[in-house]
Amino acid sequence: MRFLRFLLPAVCTIFPATNAECVFSSERKPIVIDTDVYSDVDDIGALAVANVLHNYGLADLRGVAVNTHSEYGALAVSVINTYFGNGDIPVAALRPLTKEVFFDTWDFLRGEYAARVAQNWPRTLSNSSVTPTPLKMYRSVLSSARDRSVTLISLGFLTNLATLMRSSADEISSLTGRELISTKVKELVIMGGEYPSGWEYNFGGGDIASACQVVNDWPRDVLVTYSGFDLGKDIFSGTHLSTQAPPDSPVLAAYQWYVGRCGTSRESWDPVATLYGILGLDGLDELGMGKLFAYGNDVGHNRMLNNGSNTWVTDSSTDNQHWLKLADGVTNTTIASWLDRLLANDPAGGSCPYRQCE
Repeated sequence: MRFLRFLLPAVCTIFPATNAECVFSSERKPIVIDTDVYSDVDDIGALAVANVLHNYGLADLRGVAVNTHSEYGALAVSVINTYFGNGDIPVAALRPLTKEVFFDTWDFLRGEYAARVAQNWPRTLSNSSVTPTPLKMYRSVLSSARDRSVTLISLGFLTNLATLMRSSADEISSLTGRELISTKVKELVIMGGEYPSGWEYNFGGGDIASACQVVNDWPRDVLVTYSGFDLGKDIFSGTHLSTQAPPDSPVLAAYQWYVGRCGTSRESWDPVATLYGILGLDGLDELGMGKLFAYGNDVGHNRMLNNGSNTWVTDSSTDNQHWLKLADGVTNTTIASWLDRLLANDPAGGSCPYRQCE
């Protein structure tokens, strides 16, 4: 992990160099990522963040669900997981599967990366058709988890989560989807919306009906945190991938293909949401990451309209829904610097930061 030479010196003294595994005071946080990996490359960045922090022993990545229909999405996820040594993590693909590939009809600037990554790197997943459905994966992961332990991180359309909400008891669990959510989910982190109000693509650009159902009708006893468009739009990560990442990194290649013209810098909507989803508000002092994020509100709840826009409703009776902002003293550059180190991680260097001190 070449980039970890830049970590705070304190990291080098926390653990004996002879230890075989990371031992953080923080408990591994069980997470499931729901991604629209297909168009914007920041999904690849988010998967890199999750895999690296999984390898550090901070996250327990129990599954990745894809909420777009291209068969290359699940295959690209498998490439990233396999690259970081986590090819056994379950991947679920939304049906029906298509062979659709991304074409930038908005700006005619961005390049396709998912199919290229899927076809040019090793992966444990042979074919997207052999994956479970997202619903089956969600119900399996949640039913086997401790109560109130799992953090769900939504990075795209909310189709899969709405399907989970509507699900009935089955052979996997005697609980309905809503009951599983209330019993097993600790927090739902959603990259979507603008705050306190606005329009954003993950809510309004695809499956609006599912987004409305999740935003407006998610079980109110479960914490929901929103990482909005405004938070990630000025945090540009991936900038140093070409100089810090291994030349064979699929993360590097994906950013190069998507950004184009030899660039790798991209807004950080999904990596930011994932970083918060794993580290929470407190960060992790043992990695030199102090408090990075804060809540932008004290009370109230999100409300989504049929046109895909959202607005924050001030409601003193609701105190478990929040939208994120940067903590005092934290800048966009601070977050971008941390994300760059995670995105450029070399899995061949081992999984623990203190190994750079040997």
